[in-house]
Amino acid sequence: MAREQLKTLTEPMYYVLLSLIKENHGYGIMQLINELTEGRVAVGAGTLYALLGRFEKEEIICQVAEENRRKIYKLTDKGKEILQEEMERLNKMVCDGEKFMAYDGERPSPPDNHTGNGISIPVTEESSDIQRQSGKERLSKEKDIGIGGFGKRTLIPT
Repeated sequence: MAREQLKTLTEPMYYVLLSLIKENHGYGIMQLINELTEGRVAVGAGTLYALLGRFEKEEIICQVAEENRRKIYKLTDKGKEILQEEMERLNKMVCDGEKFMAYDGERPSPPDNHTGNGISIPVTEESSDIQRQSGKERLSKEKDIGIGGFGKRTLIPT
C-alpha cells in the first residue's frame, strides 16, 4: 500500500488505527470500535485482519506480543503521523462545513466580461511550452479576462 493511498482513510481504516493508539488485539479492536462509535461503524473480522496485515506490511502498526494465540498490535510512529494527518484533515472539513452552514451571504456574481465561451485556465510559460510540444489541437484565439489579466486567458479552439 503506497503512502499516497493513505492520504484519506476509510472509516474502518481510521477506527482501526485509532483503536491501536494503545496496544490491542483483533477482537479487542472490533469491540472498541463498536463501543467508540456506539455501533455506527462495524468492522468485520475479514476486513479487520486484511487491514492489520496491510498496516503491518507498511509498518504503520507493529506486533508487540502474542498471548493465547492473540496477536497484540500498536501504532508505530509512522502510523501515529498518518492518524494525526487524517484527524487534521477531518477537522478542517468540519470547520469548512460549519463556515458554509453559518454563511448567510449571497452567491457572488460572475465577472462582467465573462462571455461563457471557451475554458478558463491559468496560463504559465511552462504550460505554453508543453502545449507547443504536445502537438495537440492549436488554439488560435485568445482573450484576456479578469482584472488586469492576471495571467488567465479564455482559450477558444478554432
